[in-house]
Amino acid sequence: MCGRFTLTEDNVDLVARNLGIPRDRVRDDRYDPHYNIPPMMEHWIGRLESEERELARATWGLVNWWEPSRREGAKYINARAESLETRRPFRDAFRATRCIVPADGFFEWVGSAKERRPFWFHRPDRQVFAFAGLYVEARLPSDPAPVTTFTIITTSANGTVAPIHDRMPVILPDDDAIEEWLYPRQTSERLQLLLRPASDAFLIATAVSTRVNSVHHDDPACLDEAEPETQASLL
Repeated sequence: MCGRFTLTEDNVDLVARNLGIPRDRVRDDRYDPHYNIPPMMEHWIGRLESEERELARATWGLVNWWEPSRREGAKYINARAESLETRRPFRDAFRATRCIVPADGFFEWVGSAKERRPFWFHRPDRQVFAFAGLYVEARLPSDPAPVTTFTIITTSANGTVAPIHDRMPVILPDDDAIEEWLYPRQTSERLQLLLRPASDAFLIATAVSTRVNSVHHDDPACLDEAEPETQASLL
């Protein structure tokens, strides 16, 4: 599962460059770094438009046209790689509207509900990378206009994430993988080969402040490193 993630890079030009997106294809001037992105928050997706990659805004939590309300998106923040072709909320988007989701880390927790300890999984160099995602543009009867929403695809955990959680987001590790994922006529068989855990060396885990436990906190202090004994509990 991926229930919270980060995009802390404060320069949108660097975000776009890391994803192979020209600066003039960033479709919104609003940009802020985020240290604790929760479900149902507006974020960014990378997608193909007129055969070119672009960076556009979308809300996290997939909502199809038949849903009764936008709140249904909270049920579909993640899509399991194993069931993309069989579950109704995801199968059309898997065929036609795949996207990437820019991030530089995600959180998982250990411990009981009252003593949850967060770990931040990120690249050793803290650079931006891409989750594999799906998006939908849909207008519900109560909406004045269509809204774009997205989900993050998950797969089994790699050796780095497994001590904390049995699932992790699908990460597209390089530009070739992004190109294959976004290619409109890609075969289902090739897409499924991309939906595998990242290599163990791609990510490292850092125990961080319990400040991140609350969705109301979104600042650099969320990523303050925890005390050494908390770090050691991962080993």
